[in-house]
Formats: sequence, C-alpha cells, structure tokens
Amino acid sequence: MPKHPLKHPITIGKRTIDTLSFRDFATADDLLAFDQGGPTQQTIHLIANLTGTAPEIIGKLHVHDFRACDAIANELIKPEDRDEKNLDVS
Repeated sequence: MPKHPLKHPITIGKRTIDTLSFRDFATADDLLAFDQGGPTQQTIHLIANLTGTAPEIIGKLHVHDFRACDAIANELIKPEDRDEKNLDVS
C-alpha cells in the first residue's frame, strides 16, 4: 500500500492527518474523478478516491504534498507495461 507522509500535516479540529495511505490499485470508478471540473479538481477527487479521504481535506494539502500525492496517483492509473510476446491477439 503506497503511503505519503505529509511534510505539512493537516489539522482539522482535534484530528491531525500526517500520512495519506493509497490503495494498491485504481478502479474504473476512480477514473470518474476525471468527469469533474478542471485538472486540479480532477486530481483532488482522484487522490480522495484512492486514499478514502474527503476531497475537502485533499484540497487543504500543501502544494508540495499535493504534487507528491499526484505522482503516486498517476503511477496507480498509468497503463501496465505489456510484454508484446505475451499478448493474445487471436
């Protein structure tokens, strides 16, 4: 499970969030984040989906933490490398 320890933790009330834990994989439902508004809003919703964290909290991330989480999210949604020899095209 990929994790990102926040360099700038977020405190909401008495709760402090100092790490975001991502699922090991993305689903097709996670890609619905791209049905949101602009690119930043899409990224916020994608990270929220992959971490189980409310988008409102993701929106409060320091920009450096946000960019690091974006990199993790992009790794989870990128196409798998395929070995051409193992493709079944029949």
